[in-house]
Amino acid sequence: MEEAKRERRKAILGQDEATIDGKGRLLLAKKKRERLGDGFVIALGEIGCLCAYPAEVWEEMLDTIYAYESINLGRQMYSRMVLGTAEDELSCDEQGRVVIPAKLRKMAALDKDVVLVGCGDRLEIWDREEYAKYEASPATYGQQRRETLQQALDTMKGR
Repeated sequence: MEEAKRERRKAILGQDEATIDGKGRLLLAKKKRERLGDGFVIALGEIGCLCAYPAEVWEEMLDTIYAYESINLGRQMYSRMVLGTAEDELSCDEQGRVVIPAKLRKMAALDKDVVLVGCGDRLEIWDREEYAKYEASPATYGQQRRETLQQALDTMKGR
């Protein structure tokens, strides 16, 4: 059954430059919209960009988190850092635009010009200048957030 899921889900691929308009709307390419589907989720990612997840991928992530007791310190930390930033049940309008909530735009330092990066199971949404910084130093970009999330995961899993 797991293999059937993989066959059905098509990867979100490619890189595009886009613009967020004055109302916080972002136009997504048709293929990316189709692969995200309706009811997708946007949350702050592990290194500070936004990540848009198809609902099915998000549910799998929740299943992993919920497998641990709610009193687990790592689960609590991870949940606050990821689930606490999430907006769910999002969809695109008839023109293919999604409204990026203001709080998420602020968290990810998104201005007008963005880069969209397909990462297979998710779509990353980067401020264009921040993405250039990431490309210049991918191993160290967002290191503090990345290490904190890794610590939360390790604690959650009892490592």
